[in-house]
Amino acid sequence: MVESRVSFDSLAPWYAGLERVLAGPLLQRARTHWAGQLAGRRRLLVAGVGHGPGLVALLRQYPALTAVAVDASGRMLEAARARAGRAGIAPGRLEFVHAPLAEWNAPAGEFDAVATHFFLDCFPADELRAVVAHLARAAARDADWLVTDFSVPATGWRRQRARAVHALMYAFFRPATGLRARHVVPPDAFLAAAGFRCRGRRRWNHGLVQADWWRRSAQEAPPSVVAGQA
Repeated sequence: MVESRVSFDSLAPWYAGLERVLAGPLLQRARTHWAGQLAGRRRLLVAGVGHGPGLVALLRQYPALTAVAVDASGRMLEAARARAGRAGIAPGRLEFVHAPLAEWNAPAGEFDAVATHFFLDCFPADELRAVVAHLARAAARDADWLVTDFSVPATGWRRQRARAVHALMYAFFRPATGLRARHVVPPDAFLAAAGFRCRGRRRWNHGLVQADWWRRSAQEAPPSVVAGQA
């Protein structure tokens, strides 16, 4: 799998504050919207964990859950580890992996839950296909996958607004982090190819932010998507 050398090390000291100033509680609301669908899950994989608010929220909600958090940024992992410590998460419930995803030998089928919060939108289409496949191999046959990302509405002024906002975001993050992506690529087709089906979708801020709940199951037919927007 080919993957860009992306690292948020340079932004890590200011990232949490930047999020609070620019988005308030919105991004965390999106990260946790489908958390209730992970009841009964035991082993969680978080790719691109960042400063860790989504990870900590899930571990606090489900005391029996253990997790592996993977990130190419050592400073982001330090921030996530510190956040987990402040939240009282037992160190034995967490493993932190400092590596680009492509260089991490993910154990096949180990995780019955996967979370990617504002991570998949970091990749152009060719890399995104490989990233989703890599994570899907690590997921159990009946795994749940929570996907939170920026998104682009299909039509109208909301679409034009989102594209303008995203252009500014990528113009900032590309030189700061090494991103190759220039726009958001929806991961839906790649998730579906890996056997996952979207069970729920929620949008905020006129479609700018989107949270999905995907599940893979060989026994069930794909249901219709439950959609909402604010």
